[in-house]
Amino acid sequence: MTTNCNKSGLNAKQRKMAEKLMDPSFKGTITSLCEEFNVARSTLYRWMEKSEFTDYLDALADKYANSELGTVWKALIKQCSKGDIQAIKLYFELRDAGRIDQKGAEVQIIDDI
Repeated sequence: MTTNCNKSGLNAKQRKMAEKLMDPSFKGTITSLCEEFNVARSTLYRWMEKSEFTDYLDALADKYANSELGTVWKALIKQCSKGDIQAIKLYFELRDAGRIDQKGAEVQIIDDI
C-alpha cells in the first residue's frame, strides 16, 4: 500500500476506486473495477471493512444524492402540477414532517430537548 494519504486516511488508488464505484454513471461490475485499477477483489472487500473507506463511500453517496436533489424536487412538483394525487400527498407529508418549508427548500429540524 502506498503512503500517499490525505486526511481521510486513504491513498490515491482507494479514493479513485471509491469515486468510480459511487459515480452514478458507472455501469461496470466490481470485477471490472478491480481489473481497471489492478486491485484484487479480496483487497477491495478488505477496504470495505474499514471505516475510513466506508465513510468515504458514504460521503460520496451523499454528494451525488445532494447534487440531484433539485432535479428530484422539480420532478415531484411537475407531477403535483399534473394532478398526481400520490405526488401531492408525498409533497404534503414531507412538508408537514418538517422536511421542506413552504417554498420547497429542505429544512433541518434541531431538537433542543
